[in-house]
Amino acid sequence: MYRWIQGHIKSTQTISIMKKMISAAALFLPLSLLAQDVPFEVKGTIADPGTPSRAYLYYRVGADNFTDSAEVDKGAFVIKGKVPAPVRGTLVVRPLPGSGKAFRMESLGFYLEKGTLQVSSDKGIGDAKVSGGPLNADYTRLQEATKSAKAQYQEAGKAYAAADEATRKSEAFKKSQNEKYDAIRKEEKASLLAFVKANTASPVALDGLQQYAGSMPDDVKEIEDLLHSFAAPVQNSVGGKAFAKTISGWKNTAIGAQAPEFAQNDTEGKPVKLTDFRGKYVLIDFWASWCGPCRAENPHVVKAYEKYKSRNFEILGVSLDQPTGKAAWLKAIEDDKLTWTQVSDLKFWDNEAAKLYGVRGIPQNFLLDPKGKIIARNLRGDALEAKLAEVLTN
Repeated sequence: MYRWIQGHIKSTQTISIMKKMISAAALFLPLSLLAQDVPFEVKGTIADPGTPSRAYLYYRVGADNFTDSAEVDKGAFVIKGKVPAPVRGTLVVRPLPGSGKAFRMESLGFYLEKGTLQVSSDKGIGDAKVSGGPLNADYTRLQEATKSAKAQYQEAGKAYAAADEATRKSEAFKKSQNEKYDAIRKEEKASLLAFVKANTASPVALDGLQQYAGSMPDDVKEIEDLLHSFAAPVQNSVGGKAFAKTISGWKNTAIGAQAPEFAQNDTEGKPVKLTDFRGKYVLIDFWASWCGPCRAENPHVVKAYEKYKSRNFEILGVSLDQPTGKAAWLKAIEDDKLTWTQVSDLKFWDNEAAKLYGVRGIPQNFLLDPKGKIIARNLRGDALEAKLAEVLTN
């Protein structure tokens, strides 16, 4: 899937390949746009599921998650609602509990904008098309622009899934997969850049720019310049201002910068400050209990910690768990044997530290020297141990 959501990773570990095929960590990143009262109506017509089912519409407004739903009657359903500004939503159709029928893991992304939105397909929801409204027309064009790359990501994912364990561990296979994803990402970025430059007056271009930038771009100035090329209403929208803040976070967390200070409560509710770790090498590790790639990466982090914790090295885990997710967070800490300090404000993607550091995808980390300067970031698998071996030579 989208390699950018996990950052540009060059680890030779198998997990580096897995992470490029999983985008769930950032699946529900919000994109609120122009501030206005937006009533919407979603009219769906799909193939009859053949069993009692409901359509579920998921979306976010600020830090809050919302779910609207409606019964599916012979393939037809209607969902009405209102949002303070256009926002991207995700639609799924599921059989009712107790029906005894499994459902395909399909979803449909589109914009909740003013008016009636038609969702139609002679198959399932994953094959549906959306019509109605200028934002969805632009979004359809954005999807078309990246359709080829997405298909290639899927094929690469199938190749990985079909390989046996011995093949997946071979250096030749991992190198081949990395090169394949590099080529796909290059093509995808070219398509996204062309769309962004041709649609600077459309709020959907902001979506394209965020995809182009990824979780931590190499050239932050390029992303900032592209944002500044957008029409004023897009730049001044809720989403535009939020992305400008993300860019500011990226600039503040460049290699060599002084790590921004923050404080959050630990698992017992006691406040912990980043400066509490001054004088040590510190890895700020952003993760969450619900993040599959994070949980898969944790064994590598545990291994590095056990090897270097007696050599002036510490880890500060920052969880992006949800307000209702404290129990899951604590269980994940125990299950994954994370023995270092863990903090969270339980605000999901609105975690204050994550926003301060420009974090848009997890797992993501920053390595600080004893003076609090950032000396590395996004260290995964072997790369983490290699960097620690380099700086902890004495």
